[in-house]
Amino acid sequence: MGTMTVEDVAREQERLLPKEDLTPYGGRWVALRDGFVVATSMDAVALRDDPRVSPGDTLLPVPAGGETIHIL
Repeated sequence: MGTMTVEDVAREQERLLPKEDLTPYGGRWVALRDGFVVATSMDAVALRDDPRVSPGDTLLPVPAGGETIHIL
Protein backbone atom coordinates (compact mmCIF):
# COMPACT_ATOMS: atom_id res chain seq x y z
CA MET A 1 0.00 0.00 0.00
CA GLY A 2 1.33 3.42 -0.95
CA THR A 3 1.52 6.56 1.12
CA MET A 4 -1.73 8.49 1.51
CA THR A 5 -1.78 12.23 1.06
CA VAL A 6 -3.78 14.56 3.30
CA GLU A 7 -6.32 14.80 0.48
CA ASP A 8 -6.59 10.99 0.28
CA VAL A 9 -7.28 10.79 4.03
CA ALA A 10 -9.89 13.56 3.84
CA ARG A 11 -11.60 11.81 0.90
CA GLU A 12 -11.67 8.48 2.77
CA GLN A 13 -13.09 10.11 5.91
CA GLU A 14 -15.78 11.86 3.84
CA ARG A 15 -16.76 8.52 2.30
CA LEU A 16 -17.45 7.12 5.78
CA LEU A 17 -19.76 9.93 6.94
CA PRO A 18 -23.53 9.29 6.94
CA LYS A 19 -25.27 10.62 3.82
CA GLU A 20 -28.76 10.25 5.26
CA ASP A 21 -30.61 11.26 8.42
CA LEU A 22 -29.97 8.65 11.12
CA THR A 23 -32.64 10.00 13.50
CA PRO A 24 -35.11 7.18 12.70
CA TYR A 25 -32.47 4.68 13.90
CA GLY A 26 -32.02 6.26 17.36
CA GLY A 27 -31.08 3.68 19.99
CA ARG A 28 -29.99 1.14 17.35
CA TRP A 29 -26.76 0.16 15.64
CA VAL A 30 -26.43 0.83 11.92
CA ALA A 31 -24.16 -0.51 9.21
CA LEU A 32 -23.13 2.12 6.68
CA ARG A 33 -21.76 1.48 3.21
CA ASP A 34 -20.61 4.55 1.33
CA GLY A 35 -22.57 6.60 3.87
CA PHE A 36 -25.93 4.83 3.45
CA VAL A 37 -27.63 2.46 5.89
CA VAL A 38 -27.55 -1.16 4.70
CA ALA A 39 -28.76 -2.83 7.92
CA THR A 40 -29.76 -2.06 11.53
CA SER A 41 -29.99 -3.97 14.80
CA MET A 42 -30.36 -3.40 18.52
CA ASP A 43 -27.19 -5.48 19.01
CA ALA A 44 -23.74 -4.81 17.50
CA VAL A 45 -22.80 -8.51 17.25
CA ALA A 46 -26.08 -9.39 15.54
CA LEU A 47 -25.52 -6.52 13.11
CA ARG A 48 -21.98 -7.67 12.34
CA ASP A 49 -23.32 -11.17 11.65
CA ASP A 50 -26.14 -9.90 9.38
CA PRO A 51 -25.56 -11.28 5.84
CA ARG A 52 -26.28 -7.82 4.37
CA VAL A 53 -23.23 -6.41 6.19
CA SER A 54 -19.83 -6.61 4.47
CA PRO A 55 -16.47 -6.58 6.26
CA GLY A 56 -15.69 -3.06 5.01
CA ASP A 57 -18.94 -1.51 6.25
CA THR A 58 -18.89 0.98 9.12
CA LEU A 59 -20.83 -0.07 12.23
CA LEU A 60 -21.88 2.63 14.65
CA PRO A 61 -24.42 3.24 17.39
CA VAL A 62 -27.01 5.96 16.80
CA PRO A 63 -27.86 7.81 20.01
CA ALA A 64 -31.50 7.89 21.09
CA GLY A 65 -32.95 11.34 21.74
CA GLY A 66 -30.84 13.29 24.20
CA GLU A 67 -28.06 10.69 24.45
CA THR A 68 -24.46 11.14 23.36
CA ILE A 69 -22.04 8.43 22.35
CA HIS A 70 -18.27 8.69 22.70
CA ILE A 71 -16.13 6.29 20.70
CA LEU A 72 -12.48 6.12 21.73
